[in-house]
Order: sequence, then C-alpha cells, then structure tokens
Amino acid sequence: MIETLNFARRALRAGTAFQALALMGAGVGLVALAAPATAQDYTNVTASGRVQSTEGRPIANATVELRSDRQGFSRTVTTDANGGFQVPQIPAGTYTFTITADGYDTYTEAAIPLTQSGAANQFTLASAGSAANSGDIVVTAGRQRVADFNQTTTGAVINVSDLANRVPVARDINSIIQLSPGTAQGDSAFGNLASVSGSSVGENQFFVNGLNITNFRNFLGANAVPFEFYDTVDVKNGGYPAEFGRATGGFVNATTKSGSNTFHAGALFIWAPRDLRDTSPNTQTADNDSAYSEDTRADFYLSGPIIKDHLFFYGLYENRYVKSGSGGLISKTFTDTKTTSPFFAGKVDAIITDGQRLEFTYFRTTGESTNVYSTYDPTTNRIGAYQSNNISQYGGDNYVGRYTGTFAKWLTVSAAYGRSNDRQNTISSTPNLATAIDYRSGTPGVNNAAGVLVPGSNAVTTQTRNEDKREFYRGDVDIYAKFLGSHHFRFGYDRENLTTIGTTNYTGGAYYRIYSSATLGDYVIRRQFENGGSFTSENTAYYAEDQWSLFGNRLSLNLGIRNDRFENKNPVGTTFYKSGNQWGPRLGFTFDPIGNGRSKIYGSFGRYFLPIAANTNIRLAGAQYDVSDYFLLSGIGANGQPILGAPINTRSLCIRNTNRNCSITGNGVVPSTDTTVGTNLKPQSVDEYILGGEFRLGQYWKFGTFFTYRNLNRALEDSAIDQAAIKYCNANNLGCAGLYSGFSQYVLNNPGESLDVTLLDGTKATLTPALLGYPKATRTYKAMTFTVDREFDGKWSISGSYTLASNVGNYEGGVKSDIGQADTGLTQDFDQPGFTYGAYGYLPNHHRHNIKLYGSYAISDFFSVGANLQVVSPRKFGCIGVVPTSIDPYAAAYGVAGNYCRYANGSVSNSNPIVLVQRGSAFQSDWQTSLDLTAQLVLPTDAINGSLRFEVFNVLNSKAVLKRNEFGGVDDSTLSAANNYKLPTQYQAPRYGRVTLALRF
Repeated sequence: MIETLNFARRALRAGTAFQALALMGAGVGLVALAAPATAQDYTNVTASGRVQSTEGRPIANATVELRSDRQGFSRTVTTDANGGFQVPQIPAGTYTFTITADGYDTYTEAAIPLTQSGAANQFTLASAGSAANSGDIVVTAGRQRVADFNQTTTGAVINVSDLANRVPVARDINSIIQLSPGTAQGDSAFGNLASVSGSSVGENQFFVNGLNITNFRNFLGANAVPFEFYDTVDVKNGGYPAEFGRATGGFVNATTKSGSNTFHAGALFIWAPRDLRDTSPNTQTADNDSAYSEDTRADFYLSGPIIKDHLFFYGLYENRYVKSGSGGLISKTFTDTKTTSPFFAGKVDAIITDGQRLEFTYFRTTGESTNVYSTYDPTTNRIGAYQSNNISQYGGDNYVGRYTGTFAKWLTVSAAYGRSNDRQNTISSTPNLATAIDYRSGTPGVNNAAGVLVPGSNAVTTQTRNEDKREFYRGDVDIYAKFLGSHHFRFGYDRENLTTIGTTNYTGGAYYRIYSSATLGDYVIRRQFENGGSFTSENTAYYAEDQWSLFGNRLSLNLGIRNDRFENKNPVGTTFYKSGNQWGPRLGFTFDPIGNGRSKIYGSFGRYFLPIAANTNIRLAGAQYDVSDYFLLSGIGANGQPILGAPINTRSLCIRNTNRNCSITGNGVVPSTDTTVGTNLKPQSVDEYILGGEFRLGQYWKFGTFFTYRNLNRALEDSAIDQAAIKYCNANNLGCAGLYSGFSQYVLNNPGESLDVTLLDGTKATLTPALLGYPKATRTYKAMTFTVDREFDGKWSISGSYTLASNVGNYEGGVKSDIGQADTGLTQDFDQPGFTYGAYGYLPNHHRHNIKLYGSYAISDFFSVGANLQVVSPRKFGCIGVVPTSIDPYAAAYGVAGNYCRYANGSVSNSNPIVLVQRGSAFQSDWQTSLDLTAQLVLPTDAINGSLRFEVFNVLNSKAVLKRNEFGGVDDSTLSAANNYKLPTQYQAPRYGRVTLALRF
C-alpha cells in the first residue's frame, strides 16, 4: 500500500527550508494547505482533501476515484489548482481511494474511513519512476488525516457498531450521548436523559437517518430505537450549522446500519441477570434492598444485496424480556414491571446510478409494559396481596424516505419525507376505583410530608391516553462555485406537521387526600380533574449557508442564517401562538495557523430557538375541568374509598394543603386564547459562542480544547398575573380587581418582559415587568473543555475529556429538577413572584468538573479488554420551603415551593428564623465516580465470527449520593419535614454485570 522512494539526495541538494520540512514530515507533506471546507448533513458526508507531491507542491487535475467498500458505487472528481477535491453527499463508511496524475505513480488505499467527524485526507504522490532510485533516506508516498475545516461543531461522533464491541457502555442512546465531552446525566425524575452544554434534559433534539423522533409532547427523550440498529451517533454539543435547529441543548444525529454487497447474518444474546446486580442503600421513601432488575434480549439480523451494486437491505428483529421491581418504605407498595414487546427495524438502499441514491428506513417501537402493585412490608421485605395493575403503552411506527442526487460536480439535490409516531398511554386495570392518600399523623393538626396509600384504593392515580404523530417534508440543495475563493452554498427548507391527542383523568373520577385538623377533625379533599383534546402544531424553517474558503483554503468562513417559525393551535383549531420569523445567525470560522492541514483554530456564534412543547397546548389551551371540594370524613369503605360527610369550605385548609387547586380552576370549556397567551411572545432562545483549537499528531492522535459560552435570551413560561391585574384594574378604575383571587389567570409569557394580554373582563392591557413582578429568566453556561482521542488501529484506542464549567441562573429550562417537574414550559418557576426570590444560583445541571476516559486494548487476536471511567463533581442544592405570607400570600398558598426555610448553619430547625436561602447554596451531593470494565473473547472458528463478552458496570460498586431531599419545611410555623432535610433520595446505579454472546456470519 505504501510506496517507498529515494528522495534524500535531491532534497539535500536543494537545501531549502521548504524541502527540509518535507523531510521532517516523512513524506506526508506537512507544508500542504488545509483541505477545502465541506459540509456534513443528517446522513451523508462530503469527502474532501488535497493531493500533493512529495516536495509538497499541490497537484492540479489529478483524478480522485472513491469506491464504496460495502456497496460498490464509485464517484470520480479532479483536483483544483490548489490540489483540493471534494466529493459531496456520500454515505459515511469505508472507501477505496485511487489517485492518478500525469507524471506520478498511482496511489491506491482501501478501507479509508469517512465519518461525520473525519472525512478529510491528504494524499502524497511520488514522481513516476522515482522508486527506481536508491539511497539512505526515504520519503514515503501515502495518506494522512487532516482536519475537517468545515467543522466548528463540538461534541463527538461515536461509531456505535465498533465502540460497543470494545468499550463497556449501556445499550441505550443516552449512555452514548454521555460519552460526549461536557454532557452529564440529568435528574433521575426524567430517566437516564442527558444534559448537554448546561441545558436542561428537555432541550435536545434526536434524529435517525434524517427523521426527527424527538418526543415533541415535552421534549424529554425520543422514540426508543433498537440499539443494534445504530451505526453512528453524532452528538452535537454546540456550534452546529444552520440546517440543524429546534434545540437549545444538544443535537443528536444518528445513522443506522445498512446492507452491502456481501450477505451478513448474526445473532446477539444479551443477558443482565438479577443475580449479577447489587442494590443501592435505602432512601427515605425507597426500600432499595428489595429492588431487582433483569434484562434479557436476543437480536437477529440479516443483510445483503438484492441486486449487486444497486439494491441492498438490512433487517433486524429484537426480542426482549425486561423485568424490574422495587418497594416503597412509605407507600408500602411493591411495584413489578415487565416488558416483553419486540422491536422491528429495516433499511433499504437503492443506487440507481453512481450519484443517484434512494434510501428507506423503517422501525417499529410499539410495545407495552405491565406494572403490578402489591402490598409490601419493608421490615421483612415480604410482598403481600395484589392491589392493582396498569398497562403502559408506548412507541409507534416510524419511517423515512430520502433521495440524494448529484447532477453535476457543482450541484447536489436531496429530499426527504417521513413520519414518526409515538404513544404514552397508561391504562389502569381498575379504572373505576379512585386513589386515596392518607396524610394524617399521630399529632392532631400536623400532616406528613408524604402520605400513605389507603389499603384497597387504587395505586394508579391517573389514566392517560396520548397519541403523537409527526409528518415532515424536507429539501436541500448544495451548490459549489469558485469566485474570490471557493464556495459551498447550501439551502434548505423543512416543515413538520404535528398532531397530538391527549386525555388525562383520575381513576375512579376523583383523587382523595385525607387530612387531620385540630378544629375540624378528619376531613377529605376530593379533586376531580379531566383534561384533553386534539391539537395541531406546525414548525417550519428555511436556511441558507455559505462555506467560503479563502487564501488557498487556509481560512474558511461559515456564513449561515436560519429562520424558524412555530405555530400552535387549540382543540377547536384556533391559533393561540404564532412566533413569526425567528432569525438565527450561524456564523463560524476555521483557520489553519501553520498551513499543514493538521491543526486549526475555530470559532462560532449561533442563536438557537426551541418550539413550544405540545404539553403546553394541552395544559394551557385545552379544555380542562379541575374542581376541588372539601368534606368531613365519615369513614373509609372496604374498597379504600373515603365516605364523604358534610361539605366544608375552609379557606385556610385550601391554602395550606392543596396548592392552587382551590375550588374551580377549570370548568371544562376551551379557554379564550386571548386570556391565556400573551400576544407579543417570542420563543425560548439561546445565544452561544465557541472558540477552540485542534491539532493532529501522527496518524491517530488528535488533541483539542474549546471554550463555550451560552446565554439564555428568554424563556416561555406560564405565570399568574393576578397581582399585576389587581393593581392594573385599581390604577385604571376598571372595577375588575374582584375577578382575581391570586390564581385566576395564568398566562403564557416571556418572564421579565412586557406582556400584552386580555384581562378576565375583556380589557386589553399591557402589563410591564415592574407591574408583573417577575424577573427575566436567566441561565449562563461557561465551560472550558480539553479533549484527547487516539483512534483505534486494530490494537488499542483511548478517548478522554475534561470540562471545567459553571452553570448559574434562575431557570433550568423547561423542566424543574428541584421537584422532578416534567411539565415542560409550565413549571412553577414563575407561577408567583415569590418563587423567584432566591431562585438565582447554581442550577441542577451545574457540575464544576466532568471527566471522561474510555478505550480498549487487544491483548491478542482472541482476547481484548476495555474500560470506561466517568468522574463528575457534586450537584448543589438549596432549601425549599414556604414563602412567608408577608412576602407573597399567593406563593405561600402553594406550600413548600419557595426558597424560604428555617435555616441556619447548614441545618433546619424550629428554633431558626425563616430566611431566604439562595438556590444551590446550602449543601451538595457526592462526587460520582463510575468505572466500567469489559473483557471479550473471540471464538476461534473460521466459519463464524463469534465473541463472548463479559461486562461489569460500576465495578467498584460506588454508592455516591446523587440527590438529596431539598425540602426544609411544610409551613411557616412547623417543620415536621425537617428530619428528612438533606437525606439521600437517589444513589448512583449499583454494580451489575452483563454477558453478551455474538455470532456473526
């Protein structure tokens, strides 16, 4: 593959610095200019590079042929005056390059990888006949990786099909995402989702083969794709170009496996038994020593050609048996969950001619999980009588078709159409039986912070039926031109039509809470709640971008602009939010400081916008019936249902125990959008600045560093405007102040900005920030990241990163980890002005230090080992308590929801004064250290490529506390919850083992 020639004598005779540098570069031409700027899109890459002589001179008009090692198609281009070339819009994979030029020996090399993170190479050709010379010093013709000069994107491109066979990693997309520098695991309330670049877990977007599979109901995760189906996962932490949008966090762009000219089949058996899993320590609510988990999966796949060189298929079937269980210390309920639903996935590739390509991808994620609830005795770990069960239905059918056509060296066109479907239904086995929670304690007038399920009542509180459908269209055009340098113009348009159908109601038609009062005795609150409807939304965007290479490709400018528009409608089809044009600049540069194509300095600025989650449609614009009534308790029936006595109307009880659910907060009628949504709103957006550098050392090593600054421009949240409306009505003598009780009108707004809204009496008003009393939503993320990558050469690899970061503000973004609130866009952060006092500080996704290191080593042809180490610094907490009535009486009515506590010297006590405790200033969790190890034995057989792998996750069985109780009280005068303050509520996942048998043909 490598041709050797004697170039020493001519180089030494020339005696120039230019040729001396050529010798120092061992013939790979370290003085060559950078590769021209190119773009990568959702599924394809653009191969680029440069061809030069051993003297370092660019070779013009050289012929560069690429042939796919897997599917046989080829593309041919010629180099320009600078020796540069680019082959646009080809699938990632391995290719055979053949370089020919007049007066030079032909160079051929197979299995050259082209990926989203690396598709640029530099080729050095030897003069024809020079190999016949001999001498003491030789310079080799060959290939060397150079920097991709279009890349201002930070993050990581993970070759899943390769890495997962060498490095221990959980078989889910979020664990792959957390390999990317600067990402961290979010709060456990939202599952194993990742926080990217300081954003909340509800601000990421997920794509597979160009299909958006993000959960648009609340932006928490995406449709579950079979892990074995993934080929590569491109985690874009920041700096992404104009074609990528609708995210203010990270952008996850995955591609799947596809067929080739060779038939392949295989079977994988993955077994993680309960006997190989330790348990976490118990918490105040969870009896973890009784918890168990087991996961058994079998994947079968088949791929190959239908028509050689033209039509290929890949098919996958996964059978699953996943079971887990856990007991509650307070609820005294044991929950068993079982999932057996299979996955289906497939991909078809059709190459009409070289440069004309069709792709179709389909995967089905539809499934069910059964949750069985039983009584439980935590003192003996005995599971008792069956209580109830429900079925969780999830997933749907997903497909996308894509066409890519190259019509000339300067023109490529692509188009795509697809649909993604998801459902999140929870159906109780006893839908006519209500939930009843008993909050009474042994001391009259004092209520427990956590209640106990009344025996016989329903352990399932609500039933939900949620169906989501996304239909999308997309078109892109790539144009290459040369004037004042070289240009790659890219234009595109896409549209998403979103439909969500959602209903939520209490089982048994109500939800009962039982309390005790010193004056009333035992009483019960009955809450009746129904919410639902069918809603539609439209997200459209178009973009234009010029990747402009200057000064012999030493400097590349990325000049992009994106326009996003969002529209949301209520159940009767009336638009309640329309964003208008939202212009997002995407500007970047890369510069080759040395001129060798091996290093770059880069920077970028981007403005990103986030659509409104469909959850907002349902909660804010839907028909909601929400009524709470109060009764004396006459007893409890055999079925666990409270027997209602005389009705009561006690305002103090309403304020103290039911948050804002006092009397009627929804009458079942679709509300006027004029009174629920401001007319001058703008979507959530983030500005991002990145400055970094990267250089390559040798063929395999890459080092980098970059600084990221992200600032939240604004947020969209709902807020009670009652206090402002009362002042406005009184100041203008309108007589409407009596319509407001403090919780009467919640309006979608941009906190900290003026609000144009219709008041309850029909008055159109402009409420100023000073009148509203809400500060601007803020979040600032600053991070310095250092990376190192040593690519796998068949023997060993290593990748690592260290991020030093700060993440502060008064708004996490969409969700609220402090209380586990997944009500995207409708959190309690800005429900009342009193909640914003003390809210500025270290946010839940702040981690000062974040270290990642993973790699593998092949000890022999038959045995290899791998490791994955992650070290994350603690999360910081405050003290959540009740806002004093004297500060904000309406915020006080929510109960434990503000930042006021009886706090002093790090503790909460009745003897302490009530003080404002700044967010993130009271205490912190533990350092989290997790070391995972794997050992793999390759089966010694020629007929089957088999392997047996054993993995241990958290091999040291570290038991770091990841989350502690942040609640410091229940009301202004009593602190019965103080004993639980700071107690652990979540530990890191315990040690567990997994065995994988892979048979590949």
